[in-house]
Amino acid sequence: MEGRKVYDKTNPGVGGKYWVPLPSDVRHYIHHDKMNADKIFLYALIIDYYNTAEGYAFPSVETLSVKYGKVPDTTSRHLKDLKEVGLIDFPEMGYYVPLIPLDETTFFNKFPDAHANYKQAIKRSDSRREGAADRMRDWRRKHGYTE
Repeated sequence: MEGRKVYDKTNPGVGGKYWVPLPSDVRHYIHHDKMNADKIFLYALIIDYYNTAEGYAFPSVETLSVKYGKVPDTTSRHLKDLKEVGLIDFPEMGYYVPLIPLDETTFFNKFPDAHANYKQAIKRSDSRREGAADRMRDWRRKHGYTE
């Protein structure tokens, strides 16, 4: 990290840098069965390629596949998944429109299985946290830090 500057979240364009604005509401989409972090990156690429003057992003699947790090067939399938969950639209083949993600409540109402996945992830997290706390209490007891 020596010599590297810390990312300034409050001023991401400082120094003339270009950045991709990824909506925070996309976070809960990760709990949809058709989604994963890779596909959220693909959504960010569509946002990056979006031409506001034209109203579309129009990179070829081949271009997207290179930037995405996947083969074109996988990229095409993942684009269809993004459309299915409502993050992009294809008004014409080869033209993509990034859509604003649904807020958390609306998303989970529309996709109840994703809400169930989210609640299950919370349960697993709570269980891991409780297990870690139990192990720490046992360790402290064994090493004489508690009575």
